[in-house]
Amino acid sequence: MARRSFLIDLIASLAIRLLNLFAEILPISFMLMLGRRIGGLIYLFNMSLYRSRIAYQNMRAAFCNKKSPREIRKLLKSMFVRLGETFAEILSLTKVDSKYVDHYITVENMDYLRNSVKENKGIIFLTAHFGNWELSAIVGSIRGYPLYVLARQQSMTRCNELLNRMRESKGLKVIRKGIATRLLAKALHEGKIVGMVADQDSGKTGKLADYFGRPASTASGPYRFAAKTGAIIQPAFIVRTKGPYHRLILEKPIRVKGEDDILRHIEAYNNMLEHYVTQHPDHWLWLHRRWKSSPLKKIVILSDGKAGHLNQSLSIAEHFRRYRSEKDIKEEYTGVEIIEIRFRNKFSKAIANICGIFSGPRCQGCMFCIKFLLQKSSYEKLIHTYADVVISTGFSLSGVNSVYKYENNAKNAVSMKPGFLSFRKFDLVILPKHDVRKLIKRENVIITDGVPNVINKKYLEKSAEAVSGMIRMENAVSLGILLGGNNANFEYTEGDILKLISDVLNVSGRINADILCTTSRRTGKTIESIVKEKLKNEPRCKFLVIANEKNISHALGGILAYSDIVIVSGESASMVSEAVSSGKRTIVFKGKKKKSGYSKHEAFLDNLLNAGCFELADMNNLADVVYNVYKGQKPFKAAAASSDEWIYKNMWRLGG
Repeated sequence: MARRSFLIDLIASLAIRLLNLFAEILPISFMLMLGRRIGGLIYLFNMSLYRSRIAYQNMRAAFCNKKSPREIRKLLKSMFVRLGETFAEILSLTKVDSKYVDHYITVENMDYLRNSVKENKGIIFLTAHFGNWELSAIVGSIRGYPLYVLARQQSMTRCNELLNRMRESKGLKVIRKGIATRLLAKALHEGKIVGMVADQDSGKTGKLADYFGRPASTASGPYRFAAKTGAIIQPAFIVRTKGPYHRLILEKPIRVKGEDDILRHIEAYNNMLEHYVTQHPDHWLWLHRRWKSSPLKKIVILSDGKAGHLNQSLSIAEHFRRYRSEKDIKEEYTGVEIIEIRFRNKFSKAIANICGIFSGPRCQGCMFCIKFLLQKSSYEKLIHTYADVVISTGFSLSGVNSVYKYENNAKNAVSMKPGFLSFRKFDLVILPKHDVRKLIKRENVIITDGVPNVINKKYLEKSAEAVSGMIRMENAVSLGILLGGNNANFEYTEGDILKLISDVLNVSGRINADILCTTSRRTGKTIESIVKEKLKNEPRCKFLVIANEKNISHALGGILAYSDIVIVSGESASMVSEAVSSGKRTIVFKGKKKKSGYSKHEAFLDNLLNAGCFELADMNNLADVVYNVYKGQKPFKAAAASSDEWIYKNMWRLGG
């Protein structure tokens, strides 16, 4: 491996030297044209590779609120073209002299630098990987202001040293790695000019400062040097106007005093850089992971409009938030945004999952299939929202999830089986046991007893507080009723609901209990009318929510928090999971089966029943079951405990 690296370095350095000899005799306009062509080719053949994906991801983080994927992809191509021009100019550095600088480069606000030099305090010439930053330093030397520059050691030592010699031939004084800090401080104390860049991720040692609306770890070294030595910071940015013509713009100097909070000076420079990058986005080097150390993570939840599915996704997001908070990351740095996905029609929904099968890194910057399949409002929301993590629940959104993951170069998770879409398209798959026909041995797949939900001690406390002003409890015991509606497997007749309410009223009288009740958005109008007629003016009913009329926030959580016994309709996997996750004594009643055979939903209920999470009742024995549960001492298992811990332990798969 070492010999191979040596040969590559040797060949590359010889090639650069040869190209430099050609650049000596060829016009700069021809070299720039050649650089543009090379940059365009690199873009075409490099689009799906790691650095290109990072660059596109960075551009999305900065511009997605204003630019479409197609526009961002054009910017990416333009960046490669500009890099090609910069490389061509670097190859031509040996021909850059005072005549060249006078002809092609205009320096603006030169008085800033002249006046600072007169103070003899030392100057930090602070620039960024913007435009041809190598040329900006050389211009200063040729104009009579030689710079000391710190050269980062590259892996290809011969190429690195060749570039350093080219820099030094133009009057720069290159400081190699090793004793850099001492030499830089010495130069500043002697009133010299030191060139630095401070626009890349600085890891744990950097200061968090806003950059394009996101906290970014930014190098504090230049500002600490300035505070310690009294040096003046001179911000500078070089802008290519056309071909070899440039404007080198000197901004107002930054003066850092020893007692200053350097963060405000870092933010001032970041604001300057952001301004120039916004004006000339193809000039900046987007290839580095600028927000690598940023604590901010944006979760986008894709919703199919089903409350149960949304709660599953929110549960995963909450696990991720908890995982990050226990790593001492503030909660506000884990943002959650919900985007409701609306397809044009049922056919579009099926096609989206087919698109997901073929999704991959090359989807980045396209989104054409999603644009064609979604309603305009959903598509516009997607493309103008950046995501670090994408979460969805159910088969219908799996394809959109996968494509959107690649668009953002994000991590992603799905709850429930993603249909025929490969598990490899997801960083984390959470499968309820009833959704699995055979054992799946994949590291990214978690098998759970119930379905993920948001119910935990903290959520119940929050919900109880949220609805406390709406509930006036009179008795020591309370019965909670969570009522869903018909689905593909079960149905509830008017007679079933009348019998249910009659039994609940009967048993509540026997045990002297209050009643708390909520319907769901799936509950039919006929059932809602019966519930309102029987419970609205019932003295024992202390809390009644008809979700389709007024969906009170935290209503379900509040009922679970205040109830001693919870009665839940068994057709909803989400509501059953939420009830048994609360740790309350739970009774599940099933409606009439609509289909023959043993369904996945029945398997789900049987798994929890066998685990001791609830008691099962039917319309004939509900009152007796409630009474026996009230009188009995049988412990009920909270289904969420082991599953939640397993989900939590796998949150690292979604990044930190």
